[in-house]
Amino acid sequence: MKQNEFFDDALCLSLFLFSLTHHTTAWYDRLPRNSIQSFNDMMRKFLLEYFPPSMVTKLRNEITNFKKDLNKSLFEAWEHYKLSIDWCPNHNMLLVTQIDMFYNGLTLRLWDTVNAAVGGTFMKKRLEECYDLIENMTAHHNHWDTSATRYETSRTISSTTTTSIPQY
Repeated sequence: MKQNEFFDDALCLSLFLFSLTHHTTAWYDRLPRNSIQSFNDMMRKFLLEYFPPSMVTKLRNEITNFKKDLNKSLFEAWEHYKLSIDWCPNHNMLLVTQIDMFYNGLTLRLWDTVNAAVGGTFMKKRLEECYDLIENMTAHHNHWDTSATRYETSRTISSTTTTSIPQY
């Protein structure tokens, strides 16, 4: 078993080194010889170099303070949110927290849409169901006719009242 762990660690380390480009390769070349003993060592040093605590805090705040832009569709909001998570590889947030943050950042109209799609209360469903539902709803965004939605949000209703009684 120990041999497999060593092999897996060495393989991960080798594959990681192949993923480095340009200035990250130069950064790796500048590391002191034998300063990396494992893949975890490499990850720690890499994250410290390219994702310092101040940057992680800024990126994590973007994730936790998510609010859907009124001009964006559910698909655009979900894609933006997932990119925010991807930009911060060491955010240390559980998937349940990520889903909760996304859902709570939606507009009331989208809450209703998501709750209707799940047939009840979205946040009472299992985590996998919640994630799959959002993925499925956003995966088929091209099939939706959004013109009605846009019309609904941009139309105005005007009414007039008159106190005179029509003469016949």
